[in-house]
Amino acid sequence: MKEKQALLAVSFGTSYPDTLEKTIQAIETDLGAAFPERILRRFPHQLSGGQRQRVLIALALAGSPQTVIADEPTSALDVTVQREVLDLLCGRVTVDGSSLLLITHDIAIALERASHVIVLRDGEVLEAGAPAELGRTPYTRMLLDASTGAGDPPSPAEDGRVLLHGLGLTKRYGRGRSQVRALDDVSFTLHTGETLGIVGSSGSGKTTLARSVLRLVDTDAGTLESGGTDVLAHRGRALRDYRRRIQPVFQNPYASLDPTYTVGRTLAEALRLSGEVASSGDVSARIAQGLEDVGLPVAVTDRLPRELSGGQQQRVAIARSLAFSPEVLVLDEAVSALDVIVRARILALLAELQRERGLAYLFVSHDLSVVRRICHRVMVVHEGRIVEEGPTPEVFADPQHPRTQELIAAIPQQHRTAQKEPE
Repeated sequence: MKEKQALLAVSFGTSYPDTLEKTIQAIETDLGAAFPERILRRFPHQLSGGQRQRVLIALALAGSPQTVIADEPTSALDVTVQREVLDLLCGRVTVDGSSLLLITHDIAIALERASHVIVLRDGEVLEAGAPAELGRTPYTRMLLDASTGAGDPPSPAEDGRVLLHGLGLTKRYGRGRSQVRALDDVSFTLHTGETLGIVGSSGSGKTTLARSVLRLVDTDAGTLESGGTDVLAHRGRALRDYRRRIQPVFQNPYASLDPTYTVGRTLAEALRLSGEVASSGDVSARIAQGLEDVGLPVAVTDRLPRELSGGQQQRVAIARSLAFSPEVLVLDEAVSALDVIVRARILALLAELQRERGLAYLFVSHDLSVVRRICHRVMVVHEGRIVEEGPTPEVFADPQHPRTQELIAAIPQQHRTAQKEPE
């Protein structure tokens, strides 16, 4: 551990004790992460995505730089931590006289935080100026609409049969005094044709809940019923059959796709594992249909993931999951890494697939503007417990729990002027 900390000190060109003290102070005081010494003793895989991002930001600030280039610094963070981090970064500009170059796909953040904004498209500057001056081009207005989740929320889901019913799910990590209860007596129900949103801050337990539903982690207590049986007891063929019906779509599509497999090979493997194809000709036809279903041309069949955009990669990941003809998709931050326009298109695709196939979605997200747009019901998770749940419009209109109120209050507010005529 000391060797790693000493290497960290060398990277800053300062003494080891001074750098360690600055690092702990940045994590504890500036970013509000609890138990910083314990965090420093953990490996990256033992932290949530938001915690990892906070540590990286703390390390960057520990060197007291004159200029900070923040490239999507908050895309992996929940809205409350996002606000804390942006307050810190922007505060340094005021207090230290340093400068901040903030690169983001969320124009709402830019309008709220920046004194000068540049809108780029295809490497060219479309607009530049103060936030109040933006909105002259159709592209900028499209960014504005997409970032706010413009559009009507989904109509209430029709009463469908119960696909999943979790009761008293509990999961602990660690031992003794350092034990963390990631899930604490969590219960939920998911119906056909319904999108259930799971929101909460970084480390709240929402991803652990998603992984438990996928049977990627085993809970310590509770039941998860599907089709009248407790799937937590499934083994062998029964577990494989369950996993065919409950498919994941993860946050980083590139990391979830085999970089050595072409799109065609990725989908062909999924189709063969599904057991629903009988011949190579049938596989080719199903691949073409699967690509069409997610809005991709057949031409991408021979491409590798690195030859696709982030939005195209995520469409491939969705097509792979659909190859198993699932009843439920577990979407764990599935659109948080995408720019707002691509995100809007993926959300529209998910809504269309749900209408056509009656799919149910377990939608894990820290982006409340997305949750408000796509989810029929929402559950707010805090410290492993469900602190509030209900129909999405009701929760957003009249949040009852302080944590829910805090999450909604932290959504970036756009200070927009009247629409201007396009140039």
